[in-house]
Amino acid sequence: MDTNERGNDKSAHIDKDTRINLVLNNPRGSDDYVDLGHVYQNFKRLKKIYAWVLLLCLVAGICASLLWYQFTEPPLSVSSVVTLDYEIPNPLLDPTKNIKYTPSLLEDETIPRTVQVPDLTAPDGSELDLGQITSSYVLQSAISGLRLSQPVTLANLSSNIKIEKILTEDSRRKQEIAASMLQDKNSSAYDQIQDIQLIYENQFVVTLTNGFGDEDSNVKYYLTSNELRLILDRTLDAYNDYLALTYADNTLPANEFSLINAQTLDLPETLDQLRTSIDNLYDYCNNKSDTAKAYRSWRTGLSLNDLMEHLQQVKRVDVDYLYACILGNGIARNPVAMQMNLQYQLRNAQTDLDHINEKIANTQSLLDGYKNDEILISMQDSDATKSTTAATNYYNKLVLEQAQNYSQATELETAIANLNEKIRQMTENAGQADTQAYDEELERILASCTKCYDRVNSQLKEITTSAFYTTYLEHSSAEGKAVNFIVGAMKKLIIGIFAGLVIGFGIWFLAALLPEFKGKKRETVDGEEAAKQ
Repeated sequence: MDTNERGNDKSAHIDKDTRINLVLNNPRGSDDYVDLGHVYQNFKRLKKIYAWVLLLCLVAGICASLLWYQFTEPPLSVSSVVTLDYEIPNPLLDPTKNIKYTPSLLEDETIPRTVQVPDLTAPDGSELDLGQITSSYVLQSAISGLRLSQPVTLANLSSNIKIEKILTEDSRRKQEIAASMLQDKNSSAYDQIQDIQLIYENQFVVTLTNGFGDEDSNVKYYLTSNELRLILDRTLDAYNDYLALTYADNTLPANEFSLINAQTLDLPETLDQLRTSIDNLYDYCNNKSDTAKAYRSWRTGLSLNDLMEHLQQVKRVDVDYLYACILGNGIARNPVAMQMNLQYQLRNAQTDLDHINEKIANTQSLLDGYKNDEILISMQDSDATKSTTAATNYYNKLVLEQAQNYSQATELETAIANLNEKIRQMTENAGQADTQAYDEELERILASCTKCYDRVNSQLKEITTSAFYTTYLEHSSAEGKAVNFIVGAMKKLIIGIFAGLVIGFGIWFLAALLPEFKGKKRETVDGEEAAKQ
C-alpha cells in the first residue's frame, strides 16, 4: 500500500523539466536547482565592480529625475490682492436698493450721503467691470515702453491673467447650504438657489502665470520672475488709471463770476447773482472728498478747506453787509424798474409753487390708492403659509418723486418770502441816492471772488494730477517666487534615486545569478557527451 501511495505521489508532481528547486548548500539531488549559497558568494565577489555600476545607476536616476522636472516644471505664478478704495452713494438712501426706504431718511442728517465701498460696486453705483483688467487698453498701457526678455502679445497676456472674487462669509455659507441641498436632491433646492444673492467683498485676487505662446504649441517661452511681477503691478496701475478716467469727476467749476455784468444789472440783482455764484462754488468744493479738501498745495500751501473758508468770509463780511445796506436804504440805479423786476419774479415763483402743489396733491392721491402686491410664502417641510407685501419699483418711484416735490415747494416758499421782503424794503425806502461808492465796493468784492475762483481752479488742477487722486484701488505687491530647483524636484529625485538603486541591485543580482545557470548548462553538456562515448 505504501508503495502504491508513493507511486501516486510521484505521478501527481509537476513535470521535472518545468520546475526549479531552490536549495541551500546541496549540490546533489535534482539537476534543476539554484544554489543560493553560490549566488551569495558570487554577489560578494562582484561587489567592487558592481558598486560602481550601482553608483552609475544612482547618478543616472538623479539626472533623469532632474530632466523630468525640467520638462514638467509648473510655470511660476505671481498674485496681488486688490482692495477697492473709494466712496459710493449710500444704499440706504436709494429706494431701488433699500426696501425700507422712506422720504424721512433724506431729512436725517445723521445718515451719511456716501459710504466706503463694501463690495464690488463701481463709484457711480453700478456693478464694477473687472473684465477691463484684461482689456487691450489696460494691457497695452501696462506693457507700453517695457523691454522684456521675450516678446509678449496682448492675447497671451490676457489668457494668462486670472481674476478671483472673494465671497463674504454669509454668502459663502449660503453657497455651501445650497450645494448640500443639491447633493441631497431636495425638491425645493432649485427654487431657493434662484433667490440666493451672492455678495462679494471689496477685494479680489489677480494672478499672472508665466509661460507664453500659442495654446496648441507645447513650446512656451518664459519671462523672469522680476519681469512677471513688474507686468502685474503695471497692469493693476493701468486699471486704476482707467477707473480714474471713467468715474472721477475731472470737471472744473464753472466761472460764474465772469458772467456777472455789473454795468447792465442793478445793484440788488448783481448782489443776488454774486451770492448765488459764491454758494455754487462753495457747494462744488464741499462735495469733494475729505482727502481732496485736505490736500495742501505745494505751490501756495493752501487747501480747499482754506479756500472754502475764505469764500464764506467774503460772503459773510463783504457781500451780506453790502446787500443789507443796499436793501435797507432802498438803493438802486433805477428803483422803479427794480420794483417791477421783483414783482415779475414774485409772480413767476407763485405760479411755480401752485404747479408744484398740484403735483403734490396728485402724487399723494396715487400713493393713498396704491395697493402693494401680496405674496404667499410656503414654509419648507410644512403646510403652513405666510403672506407678505412687497413694494414695487413704481411705488418707490412715487415716493421719491413726492420727496422731490416737497423739497421744491420748500425752496419756492422761501424764495417768495425773500421777494416779498425785498419789495417791502424797496417800497418803503425808495429814493435816489449816489451809487458810486456802492459800485466801487461791489467791483472790489467781485474782483476778490474772481481771484478766489482762480485759486480754487488751480488747486483742483493740481489735485487731479496728483498721485493719490487716481487711487481707486490699492493692491499688494506681486508675490510669488520660483521654487528652489532641488526643493521643487524633491519628489522626482526620490523616485529617480529609488529607481537607480533598484536597477543597480537588479543588475548586480543577475550578474551573481548568471554563473549558476551557465554551470548547470556545462554540466548537462558534459554528461551528454560522456553518455555518447
